[in-house]
Amino acid sequence: MALPKVGVMSPNDNFSKAAYDLACELGINLIINKYDGINMEKVLKKWENGMAVEAVVTGSTIAALLRGKTKLPVVPVRVSGYDVLAALNKAKSVGRKVVMAEYEYLSYREDISGFASMLGMDVQLMRYREREQLVEALTKMRGQVDAVVASALTAIESARVAGLPAFLVQDDPLFIRDALEKAVQISRVRRRNAKLCRSLQAILDNAYDGILGIDELGKVVIYNPVAERIIGLSAEKVLGQPLSRVIKFNGLCRELIGDGGAASGKVLSIYGLSLVVNRVPITLGNQSGLVVIFQVDEKIKKIDTTIKKEINRQGLVAQFRFSDILGRSAMIEETVKEARKYTRSDAAVLITGESGTGKELFAQSIHNESARRNGPFVAINCAALPESLLESELFGYEDGAFTGARKGGKQGLFAISNGGTIFLDEIGDLSPSLQARLLRVLQQKEVLPVGGTRVIPVDVRVISATNRNLQEAVEKGEFRIDLFYRLNVLHLHIPPLRMRLEDVPLMFKHFYRRLTGNDYYNELVLEDLKTYLWPGNVRELEGFVERYVALGEDDEKGVTTFRKLLKKMKQNRHGESFPCDSGQVLMVKLSSMEDMERQVIEQAADIVEGGKGELAKILGLSRTTLWKKLKKAEAHRA
Repeated sequence: MALPKVGVMSPNDNFSKAAYDLACELGINLIINKYDGINMEKVLKKWENGMAVEAVVTGSTIAALLRGKTKLPVVPVRVSGYDVLAALNKAKSVGRKVVMAEYEYLSYREDISGFASMLGMDVQLMRYREREQLVEALTKMRGQVDAVVASALTAIESARVAGLPAFLVQDDPLFIRDALEKAVQISRVRRRNAKLCRSLQAILDNAYDGILGIDELGKVVIYNPVAERIIGLSAEKVLGQPLSRVIKFNGLCRELIGDGGAASGKVLSIYGLSLVVNRVPITLGNQSGLVVIFQVDEKIKKIDTTIKKEINRQGLVAQFRFSDILGRSAMIEETVKEARKYTRSDAAVLITGESGTGKELFAQSIHNESARRNGPFVAINCAALPESLLESELFGYEDGAFTGARKGGKQGLFAISNGGTIFLDEIGDLSPSLQARLLRVLQQKEVLPVGGTRVIPVDVRVISATNRNLQEAVEKGEFRIDLFYRLNVLHLHIPPLRMRLEDVPLMFKHFYRRLTGNDYYNELVLEDLKTYLWPGNVRELEGFVERYVALGEDDEKGVTTFRKLLKKMKQNRHGESFPCDSGQVLMVKLSSMEDMERQVIEQAADIVEGGKGELAKILGLSRTTLWKKLKKAEAHRA
C-alpha cells in the first residue's frame, strides 16, 4: 500500500524540522510548505488537485485561518500549557508586563491568569484579526508592556515592527506527532471510503436492474445506466436534481416512485412497458431515503434486443464527426464552433443551407458529440417518399392498418430512434397533414402508429434540415408557424462554398487523396478553383474531382485537363467565361437602407468572381466587414 500523503503548513522552521523527523520515523510521505500568509490558497488548490496530499497538519492559528478554504481535512497541532508557560517564563526575563497575542478565531483554552499568578506576572490576552490591526495596537502599548508572547509568527513579526520583544510559543513535538498520526488515520479512512464508493459504483453500473435512489433531501443520488435506458433521461439530467423536478417531466419516473412507500414485486404497466418494481425505504440514523429497483419484463428485453440488432443491421448510426468537416476559413470555423455548443443541449436543431453544403454531415457530428452518441441515428429524406409511405415510415403502423401492411405491423423511425436522434432532411417539403402529426410528436413526446389506438412514448432529439426559406414558407401559408418554432429552437446555417472559397483547394486535395491515395502535386493551379463560385457547393466540387481523376491529366506541366474542365464548368453556368465588370447594374427593391445594402451584397456575391477579396475591393469594404455582412445576409435568408 502506498505511503500516506500528508501536507504540512508549517508556522516556523522548528515546526518543519520536528515534522520532517517524525515523518521519517512514522513512514509518512510528507510535503512541507512554509506558511507566508500570501500563497496559502494557491498551495491548497495544488494539493487538492490530483490528491497530492490526503490531509493537512498545521499549527492551531493557521488551522483557524484555513477554515472553509479547503476540502482537505485539517488537523491542528494542539498547544500545550507547558509550551505557553515556557514562553511566558522566557518573556519574564525582559519584564513582568506581557501581552499574549492570539488570532481572533482561535479557541484558546489555557488558563492564562493561572500562569501569570504562578510566575508573578501581569499577562493581558489580546485578540487580533489582521496584522495591521495588531501592529497598530502594540505600537500604542509600547512603554506600557515589556514583551509579547504569541503562537503565530505573524504576531511575533508584528511585535518586532512595534518595537517590542517577542517570544514564540513553540509546538511540542509530542503534539506534532499526535497530529501526524491522526492525519494518517484520516487518509486511510478516506482511501477505504473511496475504494468502497468505486466498488459500489461498479456494482450499480453493471447491475441488470434499473436502480434509482433518493436521499433525505429528496434529491436523486443513485441512477444507474439501466435506469437511464428504461426511464429515458440521461444521468446528467437526473443526478443531484430534486425528485419533484424529475417526475414533473417524466411520467414513468412518477409511476416508479408511487406514494414513496414500500413495495415488493409490484407489476407496473405504463407506456407499453411491463416492469417489476421493488421500493425500499431506507433509514440511517435520523436520515431517510428511498431506493427503487425495477426490471423490464423478459419479453420487452427480447424486443429491445431485436431492435438493437435491426439498428446495427440497417446501419442506423452516425459515421461523421466534427473532425471530418474540412475548412480553415473563419466562416466554417465559426459554424463548427456554434454546432459544438448545440451538442450540450437536447433541443431541436434546424440546419439551413444550400444543397450540397453538408447539412447531414453537421447533423451526424452533433449526434456523435452529444449525450445521445450511444443511441441510434436515423436519417430520412422527407422529399424522397410519397406522403402515405412517409407517414408509415415515420410513425409505424399496426397489423392490418391498410392493404399490404406487414403482418404484425411495423415500428416507425421515431420508435426505432428512441434514445437517439432522428434527422429529417428536406423538412420544408413535408405535407400539411404530416406537419400536424410531427408537431404532436414534438409537443407530446409520443407517437401514434397508423391504425393504432395506443400511443408510444419516445425520447428522440429532432434535427431537421432544409434548403428552403422556411420563414418565407410560413408567410405564404405553406409551412405551419407553430411547427417552425418547434423545429427552430436552435438554428445553424451552413455557409455556401462561394462564401468560403479559401477552403476549396483544401477540399480538392482531400477528395483527390481519397480517390487516388496520392497528394495533389500542383499547389499553384488550385488557386484557379477560387475563380468559380461552385453553385453546387461541396457536392459539385467532389464531382469535379471525380471527373478529373477519371479523365487523368494529359499535361502535368501545363495542367491542361484541369483547366479545360474548370473552363467548361464556367461556360456551362454563364454561357461564356467573363471577368467581373465593376460597373454591372444591380436591381434593388426599394426598402430600408439595411435591407437594400443586403440586396446589393447578395447580388454582387453572385456576380463577382475571384473570391471575397475581389468582392470586398469592389464594394470598398474590408474582408472582415464583408464577412460579417455576408453572414448576416445568410442568416436573414434562413
